[in-house]
Order: sequence, then structure tokens, then C-alpha cells
Amino acid sequence: MSSAVVADATFGVESWAYVAIRAVQFVAIIVLLGVLSLRLVVLPRIRRLDGDRDDVMAAALSRMFAFALAAIGAIGAATVARLAAQHAAMFGTEEHWSRTTIGALLLQSGWGRGWWLALAGALAGWGATGARARRHGVAWPVLAAATGALVVSLSLSGHPAAAEQPILAVAIDALHVIGAGGWVGSLGMLMVIAVPVALRSPDAESHRYVARLVTAFSPTALAFAAVAALTGTLAAWRNIGSLAALWSSSYGQLLLAKLALLSVAAGTGAYNWKRVLPGLGTAPATHRLQRSASVELAAACVVLIVTAVLVATPMPAELAGTTGP
Repeated sequence: MSSAVVADATFGVESWAYVAIRAVQFVAIIVLLGVLSLRLVVLPRIRRLDGDRDDVMAAALSRMFAFALAAIGAIGAATVARLAAQHAAMFGTEEHWSRTTIGALLLQSGWGRGWWLALAGALAGWGATGARARRHGVAWPVLAAATGALVVSLSLSGHPAAAEQPILAVAIDALHVIGAGGWVGSLGMLMVIAVPVALRSPDAESHRYVARLVTAFSPTALAFAAVAALTGTLAAWRNIGSLAALWSSSYGQLLLAKLALLSVAAGTGAYNWKRVLPGLGTAPATHRLQRSASVELAAACVVLIVTAVLVATPMPAELAGTTGP
């Protein structure tokens, strides 16, 4: 079978197999961004607000490294799987791997540049989570740089790379992912790592410490959510081009579904900020926070799945170009 064969639908870029690979990448990168936000922004704020709590900090840092390592492993596996899926999408499942097909895929396409950057980011991230990097104090800077490379690799493998102004489009898309990760990812790491660690403390002040953690987290969440909202609006307008395309195209309908789910997550976040946060400091209030945050995180997880489908759905402008005169 020649390399001109039409892609096998089983592994096409709109197939569920491909969507699953992208979803794994999205979730893992959001986890990494959440870990970094918690470590570099939230925990320094709690130190300023509450002084040193070395027992909680040490336990939280240990768990953060474990989550970062798991996320890097998932990204590495997804990167390898994406190469196989992209090869099948471009050349068909019956085409054998060869120097010609691999060269065309990895050395002669924008997708290949994104793949190499993802591989470099995964390897650097793996090195950053090692004991040697932690001993020499370079773990967090290297992990931050690796995560930045992984974020950009997503943009290079999607719609932004094909835009009329690709550098601007890639920058907006990367900032959108960072905003989403700083908001949703840090919330996830707060609820999965920091809050449980604080509650395991025998100190009677554990619920008050949870309140101080959430107080330190809230400005971070608001700032990152604002970045995600602004860049998401810019990207949506660029990709849609007209209001009519919102309901007349598959891309627009998926975007509306994403916006509806985001409104659930944002509304729950606003509820937490206005109603739950002021009452924190007791066990019932902590349990109320855990329940409402679970709703916010569940909605955000579905948003990530919809996004994985959205990035492979033809944009209205692309369809107009293929169907026009």
C-alpha cells in the first residue's frame, strides 16, 4: 500500500482512539500545571500567611513529586502512542513503518515538530522528578521548563499551527492551557494533595489550616481563570469567525457544549469563593468544600474530553475553504 492511501478511519485524527490519546495528554499536562501552581504560587503564599508548617509542606512536596512523575509517565506513553496513531492516520494501518514514512511524519511536517518537542519535554520532566535533580535544587525549574515545552507541543499539533498568524495563535492557545491548568489543575492538586495532608495532621487546627490553604489558593485560581477566559474568547472567535457558525457547524456545537460545562465549573467555583470560603475552619465546612470542589473538578474533566474532540474537528473556516468555489 502506498503512502498516498487515505487514512484509516479507525485511527483518523477524529477517531475515538486518537481522542483518547489527546485526552490523556491534556489531563496529564493539567496535572503538571496544577502541581507547579501549588508548589510555586500557593505554598509560598501559605508560608507568608501562616508561617512554617514543615510537616505539612514536606508531605505535600513528596506527593507532588509522585503525581508529577505519574503525569510524565502518562505523557511519555501517550507521545509514543500518538506517533503510531498519526502514522496510521497518514498512511493507513496496512502501511509498514519505513524510513520514508517516519521521515515524512517527523521531519517534514509541523506535527513532527510538535512531537519532538513533546518527547523532549517528557524526557526533561522525567529527569526533573529524579532524586539527583531534587538534591541539586533544579527539580522545579526544570519541571517548569519541561511543562512549558509540553504545553507548546499541544498547540503545534493542533489548529493554532495552521492559522494565518501561527506564532500568535500558538501563544494564545498555550496561554489558554496554562490558564486552565493553573485554575483547574491547582484546584485538583489542592483537593487531592494539600487538603488531605493537612487533615491527616493530629493538630486540632487542621481545619483552620485548610481554610488558610484555600485562602492562599483563591487569588491564584481567579488570576488563572481570567487568563483562560480571555485567551479562550480570543481563540474561539478566531476559530469560529461568525456567530452563525456556533450552531451551524459541528465545531461550533462542540464549543457551545464546552462553554456550558465551563459555566458549571465556573459557577461552582464562584459558589466556593463567595459562600464556602468565608465559613471554612470547621469540619462541616471542609466537607462542604470537598463536595462542591468535586462537582467543579468533574465538570472540568468533561471539558478536557470535549476539548480533545474539539481540536480534531474541522473549523468552520476550514470547511468553507474546502466547500467554497
